[in-house]
Amino acid sequence: MTPSLSTVLLLALLSQLFVLPALTSSKRDDAPDSKKYKFLYFASIIGGSHYVVLARSGRALVHQGHRVVSLVGSSNSNRSWQRDADVFSFVVFNSTYTKQNRTDVMDNLSKVIVKGRHNNFFGPFLNSANLTGRLDLLSLFVQECDDLLGDSTAMERLRKEKFDMLVVDDMIPCGPLLAQALDIPFVHSSVFFVVPSKHGRWTGLPIDPSYIPERNMGLTNKMTFLQRVQNVLAHWFYGFFFFRMGVCNFDGYDKLKVKYNIKPEISTLESHKQALLYFLHGSFALEFARPMQPNTILVLHHPGVHSNQTVWQLEEDVAQFLDTAPSGVVMFSMGTFVTMMERAQAQMFADAFAMLPHRVLWQSGADLSGLRLGNNTLVAKWLPMTQVMEHQNVRLYVGHGAGLSINEALWAGLPIVGLPLVEDQMDILVRIETKGVGLKVDIASMTPKTLSQTIGRVMTEPKFRENARRISEIMRDLETSTSPVDTIVRWILHVTRFGGDHLRPAVQDLSYVQRNLLDVYLFLAVVLALVTWINVTVCCFCLRCICCRGRYKKHLKKE
Repeated sequence: MTPSLSTVLLLALLSQLFVLPALTSSKRDDAPDSKKYKFLYFASIIGGSHYVVLARSGRALVHQGHRVVSLVGSSNSNRSWQRDADVFSFVVFNSTYTKQNRTDVMDNLSKVIVKGRHNNFFGPFLNSANLTGRLDLLSLFVQECDDLLGDSTAMERLRKEKFDMLVVDDMIPCGPLLAQALDIPFVHSSVFFVVPSKHGRWTGLPIDPSYIPERNMGLTNKMTFLQRVQNVLAHWFYGFFFFRMGVCNFDGYDKLKVKYNIKPEISTLESHKQALLYFLHGSFALEFARPMQPNTILVLHHPGVHSNQTVWQLEEDVAQFLDTAPSGVVMFSMGTFVTMMERAQAQMFADAFAMLPHRVLWQSGADLSGLRLGNNTLVAKWLPMTQVMEHQNVRLYVGHGAGLSINEALWAGLPIVGLPLVEDQMDILVRIETKGVGLKVDIASMTPKTLSQTIGRVMTEPKFRENARRISEIMRDLETSTSPVDTIVRWILHVTRFGGDHLRPAVQDLSYVQRNLLDVYLFLAVVLALVTWINVTVCCFCLRCICCRGRYKKHLKKE
């Protein structure tokens, strides 16, 4: 055998021993990735930014070859989902609300909250009469869940799809019911960071009222004794009343479980605990530090993660307005939920902006025609928020304090003036003030002068911009090479393949008594009391014996 032939045979043998096994091993390792799954996405009942946040991970899954079906109601505006028509398949269920009914509900909510009636602890209760009946947003949520579960055609079509996973926004308690009706696992997504009394009970997150402030309380992570008392009372109130009877209305959804025979033996609260994963949006650059659990995934902010925007061409008038601003631009937006504003209030904003030496770019979907605007103010119906905030001439963001827009502003390093309206916005703006990034203004009592003075102070005092830049640098430094959307997709695929039992904390299966060790403390108290009683009894017995012996000796001496 020639040397060259022996060399060839040796190489062939080595390839059989090492190369081919490595290749087959690689194929085995990649086998799970080759399987394509079916996902059902559901956020249409709440819509708005909740749908936008959810849809981004859905589009990423489609780009990886998976199938995503988006469930929407007939009352949803076509604009909210038709932009994804080339990516998703859609199932539309029949709602008893029309598109105009939904618009009326949102307009009514807008008129109430924009007056600042809900921006404190008692606001939702004192002003609940303004949000009742068919104009009540919470009633819409329950009714559309009823409509969905009662739409036999839509539900049958969903069952035939045999989905592998439901991905649902956590604002509406309908998601777990839908998952149980279809007999599929589900994951929850929240556009908010942790709401203590809500996510603590649903996910098993540790909630310590001594340093974790409850929602709507205006507290920080450093509380006085009286503030800790208030925080504990608020924690009990929200946990045992508000989320059961109020915003989540678990009793209403429990009735739907009975009506449609969807595992009625499992309550809506317990059904929420069956989520395999919980995505929470935010950043510890802004939020107070707190512990997390393996089944709760913190999705860090990244520009554009909360929107459908990629790179948009600015309208010519907007671009020129920004490019030619000699003293900088203030950006003002109250979000998509503010669809209406009374003329007097809108004019108050216009008058405040007219007092400023800076230009003001006002984004609003409300009808602002007929307002007397200052020469420094431009109104736009819609803006690509990320692009505008990143513009070199934009110096300040004025808004209602919603988490998504606040994170966009902080990423861009903008100081903030906040006008909290409802829900988490009060808490977010407490953090903004605590971090020294901006100031908040009470929209219910402000005047053009107070608003313009606050904007002027935040614009001119260097500490606000310096702190905003520091927050921006921390947010960017916390980012990894993996984008937030890719993180969501990776975790969704992980629990789809392997389930979520290995991530589920055992605390979710414990009762309130067990979780707080009340039975242990009671047992130890009983044992301590018993030991104390025995010691006291023995001491008393000994003392009695000593006393009796002394009396006996005295008696003997007398005799």
